Amino acid sequence: MGIPAAIAIDFGGTNIRAALVTAEGSLLHHVSTLTRVEEGVQAVVERMIDLAEQVIAASGAGPEIPVGVVAPGPLDPDAGIIYFGPNLPGWRNVPLRAMLAERLGRRIVIGNDGNGAALGKVMFGAARGCRHLIHVMIGTGFGSGIISHGQLIEGYRGLGAEVGHLSVNPDGPRCHCGGIGCLEAYVSGWALARDGEALAHSGRSEALRRAAAGGPVTAELVTAVAQAGDAAARSIFENAGRALAVGLAGLVNVFNPELIVIGGGVAQAGDLLLDPLKRWLPHYAITYIVDQVRILPSALGTDAGIYGAAARAFLVTGESPPGVVRLD
Repeated sequence: MGIPAAIAIDFGGTNIRAALVTAEGSLLHHVSTLTRVEEGVQAVVERMIDLAEQVIAASGAGPEIPVGVVAPGPLDPDAGIIYFGPNLPGWRNVPLRAMLAERLGRRIVIGNDGNGAALGKVMFGAARGCRHLIHVMIGTGFGSGIISHGQLIEGYRGLGAEVGHLSVNPDGPRCHCGGIGCLEAYVSGWALARDGEALAHSGRSEALRRAAAGGPVTAELVTAVAQAGDAAARSIFENAGRALAVGLAGLVNVFNPELIVIGGGVAQAGDLLLDPLKRWLPHYAITYIVDQVRILPSALGTDAGIYGAAARAFLVTGESPPGVVRLD
């Protein structure tokens, strides 16, 4: 028998969010805080514990209600260890599940944020009931999840499906993971900020320079200036969309998905990113495969990670809809 609800924690490089999510998909008692990863592992874990305790107090959740956590990887969901986070300085071999279990006294279920978000989409979101899905979550970094024949593809030790670290250019920029030309190095919050900073300081985008007003250029700033019509800022999204098309085309050819869902904070740019993706994807994927693929924005918005954390907990405890997804 499954559980009626889960306490869900979405641990991201910028924000930590938590809520109680019911098996029917209601999200209750939402709380959040800045991650402030520069303050170290223990401080960040304390923030997760504090948010979980706030949700427990507000909801009255009994001790049988587990805590589901999604976090950047690579991580081992079975061991509950984050091996390292490309956008989490200082996070090496962190036994996150054990740290949370010791303080919260509950069952803790941990999974990669991209894999969790894919589960959330098929249980609660735009891909509800889908059995062949590629989901990408573009925020500070680049998370992803793949479901094929209703099975979540995680690979040996749960470290797989790192789509953001596919190399789309052997001569490209260095990624935070140490690789060269990774998709994340073109399509992520930090990549957009890097490219926007270069435009502002080179004089190629006076609009970006003025908008920054001497401060840092952020992905949100690049998006706003591009949406206002600045050609140089829009070119950043053109390049990002083309890189995304290259990476996703390989997955389309390998997995033959019925649906690609694009989520995360950067995806809030909408057609700025999706238009070049859709325009370039047919140039890199096999025609008879890509013609059958639908591309949709996420319907869960910034709550996608929370739903993903809950979905992971429901799946592990047997609450997920039978035949939709499974873990082997």
